Amino acid sequence: MKIKKDWVGKLPSTDEIHNDSKLWLSEISFIKDEIRFLNHLLSSNYIDFLSTGMRKKIDTLVKKIDDEKKIGNILFKEIKHHERTLYNLIETKQFSNKTNFIETHKKFEREIFIYSKKYKKLKRNIFKIVEDIMRKKEQKILL
Repeated sequence: MKIKKDWVGKLPSTDEIHNDSKLWLSEISFIKDEIRFLNHLLSSNYIDFLSTGMRKKIDTLVKKIDDEKKIGNILFKEIKHHERTLYNLIETKQFSNKTNFIETHKKFEREIFIYSKKYKKLKRNIFKIVEDIMRKKEQKILL
């Protein structure tokens, strides 16, 4: 996800801001769907995780997934509010002098970048653990 914008010395257009917000909302929605899948993946393989002594690690990952879900929900609501504010600024023709709004937008840009990066790292860790467990389970079957 790209976060650098060429806004130095100029204000972004309302279209740029709206497109960013739509992209962010889409990214958060996609992560929410993946979180549901990861929760299902971890719960459906829970017995296998227990048999390999990974209960603590899995419990920690489930907690981290829940934390990411909460953060995503908060960001989603805040960005929706940001979109409504943008709409109101456009409707009242007050957008051109709202540098505070632009700073908030840049803050969201950084937050979404960090959220996405942190989530992707968590997802990689989960997939690695599940892959390791599946290999161990497969090795037991072959023996």
